[in-house]
Amino acid sequence: MTTAYDLAKAEVGTVEWAKGDNPKVVAYFKDSGNPGVMDDETAWCAAFVGAMLRRAGVKSTGALNARSYLDWGTPVDRKNALPGDVVIFKRGSSSWQGHVAFFVKDRGALIDVLGGNQSNAVNVKGYQASQLLGIRRAPAAPQRPATAPQAPTVAPAPQKPAKAPAGPAIVVGGIIAAAVALVSGGWDWLTSWF
Repeated sequence: MTTAYDLAKAEVGTVEWAKGDNPKVVAYFKDSGNPGVMDDETAWCAAFVGAMLRRAGVKSTGALNARSYLDWGTPVDRKNALPGDVVIFKRGSSSWQGHVAFFVKDRGALIDVLGGNQSNAVNVKGYQASQLLGIRRAPAAPQRPATAPQAPTVAPAPQKPAKAPAGPAIVVGGIIAAAVALVSGGWDWLTSWF
């Protein structure tokens, strides 16, 4: 199964265009649930994370603010973070600004993350651990129940057809026995009566 983190790695190298808007960045907005954003100048770190999650079949917050991911998934202690967990950092001095990306590696003072809109590109970059707000893990994808393999359908072997009665007189008991034999599928028994 392809994860959001796998998809994010494949996007490394995507950059904002100096002239015009990179359609790949615009697609991050659309795929994250924000199709009204049609440029690559709008802050797009949350759009990138949301797009990768949705492309992998995982529900995102659908929001464009990084801090929306503080209430998403399940919390993870920094020491237990795994590549692909979602990391949220403070940005600036406001209570609403932030940055969101996928965890790569903890280097002590720096936490390496793979994200979008990191120096106007998708790349791996180290962010100050002192700015860490939280680490979240995606909800587990629903598992499809394992089904037992079906036994192949085998057509029944051809049965010997019943013989027509040889004479005009048939014993009533024989007719009843023949009817029971037909219902129960006993062709061999039926033919023994005629």
